[in-house]
Amino acid sequence: MRRATRITTRCWASIARQTSRPIKKAYRKRALETHPDQGGKKEDFAEVAEAYEILSDPQKKQVYDQYGSEAANQSGMHGGMGGYGGGHRSAEDIFSEFFRGAGMGGFGDMFGMGGGGGMNRGPPTVEPQEVRVRLTLEEVYKGVVKTLTVNRPQVCTQCDGHGTKSKKAKEPCAQCGGSGHVVQQTRMDAGMVRQTITGCPRCQGTGTMAKAEDQCGRCSGRGYRKVSQQVSVEIPAGVPPNVTLVVRGEGGAIPGAQPGDLHVHIEIQPHSVFERRGDDLIVRRNVTLAEALLGLQMPLKLLDGRTVHIKTGEDTVLKPNGVIKLVGEGMPTASGGRGDIYVFATLSMPTKLTEAQRDHIKKAFGIPKEDPNASPGNTVKARVLRETREQLEQQKRGVWEAANGGNFGGGASSRRARSNMGGGQTAECATQ
Repeated sequence: MRRATRITTRCWASIARQTSRPIKKAYRKRALETHPDQGGKKEDFAEVAEAYEILSDPQKKQVYDQYGSEAANQSGMHGGMGGYGGGHRSAEDIFSEFFRGAGMGGFGDMFGMGGGGGMNRGPPTVEPQEVRVRLTLEEVYKGVVKTLTVNRPQVCTQCDGHGTKSKKAKEPCAQCGGSGHVVQQTRMDAGMVRQTITGCPRCQGTGTMAKAEDQCGRCSGRGYRKVSQQVSVEIPAGVPPNVTLVVRGEGGAIPGAQPGDLHVHIEIQPHSVFERRGDDLIVRRNVTLAEALLGLQMPLKLLDGRTVHIKTGEDTVLKPNGVIKLVGEGMPTASGGRGDIYVFATLSMPTKLTEAQRDHIKKAFGIPKEDPNASPGNTVKARVLRETREQLEQQKRGVWEAANGGNFGGGASSRRARSNMGGGQTAECATQ
């Protein structure tokens, strides 16, 4: 079983609170300070590069700004950082790409250490394999281990990765000249051209190819073949939706290259009871008039199987569209805590009352005041609509906007319901 790792964030502080251009400037400064060729530590250099990869991307930086570095380690939106992260570029890849994009050579060029060569990139890395997994909200709440079927490259067992029947060395690749990578050019604004280095598509970054007559029949001379295998992945509790988990080294292996990563794209199924909003959970519940006035008691089965019994105080009146909060029973958070559960209460009013119920209400709340100016001659029948105010405004929005010159609302007269709208019970209202 494999799980993602976490990193520290001590090198982020000098980069985090910056806009796009200062982020690049801060990254350049810290990268030069921490580069191993200048006496820095590999760990610090890698951390600076990883921070730049998050903070230079607006979407990824939004996660960092909203939830901080701890959540960034587990938010699933950054590359090469473990946690919920995605991506596979090395620190040296980011460093090289950044300075090439600035019109510079490699690290050696910047300090007069020789021209054009750039850094030693080391062996290529196998491209990551992509899989999708669909989780229930219960699985996300508790965390789960999933066994996934992955179609990934593996070293050919017939030729032991040589790619040849004779198991002799292969010849240099004609497309990349044996380097294992090719240069791609992308035209940018103002006539600028950006160069990036990627793995050679012909030899898959190995730099060598077998002769046609000596190719291994099982792997077609590649030295590896795609194999369907099962991988157990530990998915942490509270993982956000629509993110990518990275499982290091489980994306496959080919000769002469570092193992690739496995990218697990997370999808979460809708739930019949709970609605997830960030780290909080929403439950909707119809509440009777008696429950709203005298206290609500209701059982609620949580996502981990426990059943809690909610009880509001008898001296507390639950207002229409009121909210009940259960502290600390929501989704697990990146900091180790939990969100909350909110019960959205919708008041269900009775459609009719019996005479006995009317008498009890009169005794409890008193009799409604009568209009002293009302008389049989100035009293008309009015309808009590079944629609709520919000429903009525939605229905009449277009008509009212047109009548008010495009402004929704208007004076009191424009908000009155006409007697021919809707059905329902009748009541008496007085006119002056």
